[in-house]
Amino acid sequence: MEYVLPVVIPFCIGFLLALALYPLRKKLEKWLHVKREIAGFFALFFGLCIAVMILCGIMALLVIGGRYAGKSGLPELLFSQGRIVWNTCCDRLHTWTGQWVMDPSDYGVVVDMIQRRSFRFDADAFMNNWRNVSVQTLRFLANGLVAIVSGLLMLCEFDELKQWIHRMVGRLFHAGFGITMKTVGFTWVKAQLIIIGTITGICVTGLLIARERYWLLTGILIGICDALPFLGTGICFLPWSLWRMINGRYITALWFLALYVITSLARQSLEPRLIGKKIGVPPLAVLFSVYVGIKVYTKWGFLLGPVSAFLIWQLYSEEVAEEDRDESDETAVGEDDLL
Repeated sequence: MEYVLPVVIPFCIGFLLALALYPLRKKLEKWLHVKREIAGFFALFFGLCIAVMILCGIMALLVIGGRYAGKSGLPELLFSQGRIVWNTCCDRLHTWTGQWVMDPSDYGVVVDMIQRRSFRFDADAFMNNWRNVSVQTLRFLANGLVAIVSGLLMLCEFDELKQWIHRMVGRLFHAGFGITMKTVGFTWVKAQLIIIGTITGICVTGLLIARERYWLLTGILIGICDALPFLGTGICFLPWSLWRMINGRYITALWFLALYVITSLARQSLEPRLIGKKIGVPPLAVLFSVYVGIKVYTKWGFLLGPVSAFLIWQLYSEEVAEEDRDESDETAVGEDDLL
């Protein structure tokens, strides 16, 4: 997964292109009475044109929206709101420390510095990094070309590709392996739903106790954030707690911090127990696989770690070995009958 998956990503994108454009290829092949290679080429051409048009439309909407925001005075409004936040932070720090850590008059200087760094084109820095930029650009173009070409080839041979995938899936998910995969998959989905429901309930109850406006909607949204990778409840509760502390609402800030700790502990304790108990694996082993997965795969380790551990366990499990031996014995008996 660590080394092969990044290599085959362009082919996965090509397969998705072929899967999306296959109905169009069949219609063009039927309407134009041409070979499937020609119909596949036209289908891919039309699909890429539609994708380019959608991207151009999104960019046009962004440009129009930016111009409208500039004419309506949105930058000035953001500038004034930012000054209010800056002054509030400076006042709180002065109250805590007894001295001006940040001068309120420095806000304009900071904004000017951010604008210069954001909108200034540094030719020297660009020339110094031209090699890295060129390599990344060429890599992106090469991967895009491989995805398009592989998509065209898969689109032309999609009927045979479907049969081959069906045959390989049938050989891969044999009796023992398939049953275990279904059990583990169902268990994982059920466990995630229980965890999401529990954390959402904790968030809703906590916000209701804090007497926050829109406590129900906010709690549900925070629960959804916890279910998404790389987000979690911390992306909502930690900045919220910091902002309440700056505004002097220390009890609410500590309460939001406590909610973050409670939801984090709830996920870390429920996930190994719900998954490990159902599939017959100790919770410590599930937690260990998640930890090792994060160390090995970094970003997607929380998902790829348990998947890798499950595949390794299946490859070396005694049930699969016995099933393979039974299949070998049946094959040997069939060959003896032929002889």
